Amino acid sequence: MKGWKTYRLSDLMRIIGGGTPKTNKPDYWGGDIPWLSVKDFGNGIKRVYETEKHITDKGLEESSTKLLKKGQLIISARGTVGEIAQLGRAMAFNQSCYGLDANEDMCTNDYLYYLLKFKIADIRRNTHGAVFDTITRSTFNSIEVALPSLFEQKFIAKTLSALDDKIELNNRINRNLEALAQAIFKYWFIDFEFPNEQGKPYRSSGGKMVDSELGEIPEGWEIRPISHLFESVIGGDWGTETMDEDHVNEVYVIRGTDIPMLSQGGRAGIPVRYVAQNKYEKRKLFVGDIVMEISGGSKDQPTGRTLAITEEILSRLNNRCIPASFCRLIRPKNIQASTYLRLYLTKLYDEGGTWTYQNQSTGISNFQFKYFENKEVICLPLDENILNAFHRKIEPLLQRANRNENIHLTAMRDALLPKLMSGELSVHYEMDQRKHR
Repeated sequence: MKGWKTYRLSDLMRIIGGGTPKTNKPDYWGGDIPWLSVKDFGNGIKRVYETEKHITDKGLEESSTKLLKKGQLIISARGTVGEIAQLGRAMAFNQSCYGLDANEDMCTNDYLYYLLKFKIADIRRNTHGAVFDTITRSTFNSIEVALPSLFEQKFIAKTLSALDDKIELNNRINRNLEALAQAIFKYWFIDFEFPNEQGKPYRSSGGKMVDSELGEIPEGWEIRPISHLFESVIGGDWGTETMDEDHVNEVYVIRGTDIPMLSQGGRAGIPVRYVAQNKYEKRKLFVGDIVMEISGGSKDQPTGRTLAITEEILSRLNNRCIPASFCRLIRPKNIQASTYLRLYLTKLYDEGGTWTYQNQSTGISNFQFKYFENKEVICLPLDENILNAFHRKIEPLLQRANRNENIHLTAMRDALLPKLMSGELSVHYEMDQRKHR
């Protein structure tokens, strides 16, 4: 750590408070300015580009929220404390977060991001609040950090950013592959342009259509409740925190809140619990199973998120995982049904279709699963060859989208982070050594 100097963390940055425009002012909301809240970032993803809510110029000007620039940082101060992200574009933010901007004479925002990640345990230990843990300005003032020169900061941040950039690229590729799979699903099963016997689009090539409760559908297709594709459904389990004579199986328990992170190739934070043998046998997840969230939504976010279980997800979780109590395990009849359901349920959620099945109870939103499995209807071909052909076409896209490369990249980044931020490993020194060999 030769040449490194010690500072208070607060010395390295400007701390910026956020705010919320009045929600009863419609002209403050729905504009072009992204407005960050804690739910918009986290899960170990470095950059944030989109937010659930947007505000107008008037909402920005007439409230206490501030506009952060691209490259500046955001940290959650209440609720889920200590989530950190770097802004991929200019954004405003709420009062449950702080915006952070590095003092450019001492530090860069790229380096500060990794320094905060390195110091996150200290930050969480220095929270305040009688009821809820809260990061305050004094939190940053009470933490000391050792800082290398700007020259070395550049190389440290560049090394770690290269791994995060690759993780981000993989996530972008995965989203594109999922979008392509959704587009093909819609083309085949909504627009009815699946290949006919000559390999041409069915409907636009004159394929015969007949009336149904959903409108015109291809001849030889039928309307069925979505449960037609289910082999079985069972609720999840939460188990116990420690092992005892009844709860002997150590498993990962997938909650609704884990679904986005698992879909993006992660596994951090998934709880490990102990479950009874008989419950484990009935709920153990296999390839093709679908986990559906049935509780925990809000007025802004419906329940009904789903996760299709793949070989990659199972390998991340040591092939020992079950759904949590507030989820359902849907086991499709076969892998072809699983592929159809995976895309249909994602489409339904993304288009707001699960709102229909949500009710509110004691402040918690619940998904009315029984009503859903009988009420939600789908259009299916009687000819199984169509579903088989669709599965063969889509499976390579979905398999590529679920590779585990990000697990290895994340592990590499997380192993390097403490070594580089503590000075145990000097990047520019190592580079100079290689240069002179």
